[in-house]
Amino acid sequence: MRLNKLQIEHLAFHIVKGLLKDNAVITEDREKLVRQVEDLVTRELEKEDILDEQVKEILKDKLEEIRSTNVDYYEMFKMVKSKLAQKENIVI
Repeated sequence: MRLNKLQIEHLAFHIVKGLLKDNAVITEDREKLVRQVEDLVTRELEKEDILDEQVKEILKDKLEEIRSTNVDYYEMFKMVKSKLAQKENIVI
């Protein structure tokens, strides 16, 4: 996961603060809403971590082919990740 717990808490706090300021949501329990946003962000980041692992596994099997064709591993990673995310309806 690219963000640590403190960063996620900070992000969730500011998301909720902005939503409340814009009257986009109404809540009686601001802290509960912040925790819910933290949980949501954490779950989404975990989905992306799992997706990254799946892409690594796919590319691991093709590593020799990638090397022999001079294809950039990072570009291939991004392409496979994008296609897999689209297939699994994951927003990245």
